[in-house]
Amino acid sequence: GMMIIERIKELYDGEIELREPNTSVDLKVPEELRSILAEADGILETMTVPKTGEKITVGWILYSYEEMMKETAFFRDEYGIRGTVFANDGAGNPYYILYGKVFQFNPIDNESEPVANSLEEFFTAAE
Repeated sequence: GMMIIERIKELYDGEIELREPNTSVDLKVPEELRSILAEADGILETMTVPKTGEKITVGWILYSYEEMMKETAFFRDEYGIRGTVFANDGAGNPYYILYGKVFQFNPIDNESEPVANSLEEFFTAAE
């Protein structure tokens, strides 16, 4: 979990907020996600307002457990996708993990496409 969180921190130049850990996550949730949720129940992207120095929330990088369950249930019921939804691309297309691999689902085409072989790879900064 911590290793992926470090990668996310790097990817977002430290502009992230970790929520309180959640250790009561359902065992149906993939281990990769459980280990992150045990460190942080969701990771938010933040931005510092130049004028005031105030930190504001931009959106989810990685959903909270509650949000994962809600989104997973929605996409399972509406589109029959298998796997656990953990984030989206900002345009409403979910990313989900199934058998350790990360896929992106496009509701318009009703198609899933593989985007990474692991969560770690998914959150690795493109060089």
